[in-house]
Amino acid sequence: MVLNHLTAPILTSTEVPPVLLPGISAKRPSEKERADPNVADPRLNINRSCIYERRLPGNAYITAHIQRLQHGYYSTSAVSDMGFDSVDFFAVSFVFHSPDASNHRFKAATIRASLYSPSTHYSSHRNRSSRSSRSRSICRPRYPRFLMHAPHLLYGSISPETMQWSYSLSGTLGIAQLPLIASLTPSTGLNRQFRRFEMMRIQGSARTLDDGDGNIRPASQIVWTLEENSLQRSGLPREFTFAMLIAKPGPGARVLLDLEIEPVVQSWFGAYPDWWLRLWKKYRAVHRKGGRVSGNSGIDFRASIGQRFEPVTSKRGFNFATLIGSFDEFVTMAGRRVSLDVGPRSRPMLRTRSQYMLIDTV
Repeated sequence: MVLNHLTAPILTSTEVPPVLLPGISAKRPSEKERADPNVADPRLNINRSCIYERRLPGNAYITAHIQRLQHGYYSTSAVSDMGFDSVDFFAVSFVFHSPDASNHRFKAATIRASLYSPSTHYSSHRNRSSRSSRSRSICRPRYPRFLMHAPHLLYGSISPETMQWSYSLSGTLGIAQLPLIASLTPSTGLNRQFRRFEMMRIQGSARTLDDGDGNIRPASQIVWTLEENSLQRSGLPREFTFAMLIAKPGPGARVLLDLEIEPVVQSWFGAYPDWWLRLWKKYRAVHRKGGRVSGNSGIDFRASIGQRFEPVTSKRGFNFATLIGSFDEFVTMAGRRVSLDVGPRSRPMLRTRSQYMLIDTV
């Protein structure tokens, strides 16, 4: 009689506190880096105009408020290209509010910000003869476009998980026949473990926009994608602020902002389908019909909102090319922010990035 027994693999997982990957050193921003007077002051961030509000299942809400809108220009001798006149700094504060995050949480989201200027047509040859020698180095785009956006690439705290699995194969051979009794019991086993790393990810990129009338406008749309940490399942950040630098055709140009947010709401039975989320009531400041923008975006880009930029040494406003720190400094998010320096011994996947942001959202 021969008996064979196969034991199935056993997998166990263990989470450990967040740590940094090998070869990466973290450093906190120095006092000099935090000395920029133009960084948003929390004491001055009062409730501004609401430009987006949406109700979702589980009594979850998404709102977007204007935090800052200031005017100026972008000009520096450090770059060989032309500068830009009529540049606006625009910051939007988003709130992803889920009162019952254990049953309804924001797993992912896509934020699209698009610029339109339907009623004004500017040309680069307009009033060319009346321009001075100084203004010849200034670029006047025919349509509004994004010069900068923040964040570009942002990660959350790294959460490693140790996966352990064991595979055992055992067999028993027995012969019972008097007066001869024989027994053989061979067995073998294999144990392995590996670790995987996950983190919250936010990435933004500038896109080419087609307004539906055959007009192709490069860098007129910004798309941000947000993904939660799949190990922690803690959802997306509840409050954060994104910043944009917008170049307009002129100081009195009419600019419309179309803000679209596509969330992924996770429940105990799975993610809600997109068609179900579209049935819920929502408020949007821009209404599009037939591919064209109608109405007002609720934002007057000729007005000034929020904290001022200083110092202002020209009638054109503040020169955004003279910002002390990086443009990513204007991104605010709950948690501790540090800069990561990737060394030469880092993993190949990180060698292409010399520096990125780490946000601890816990």
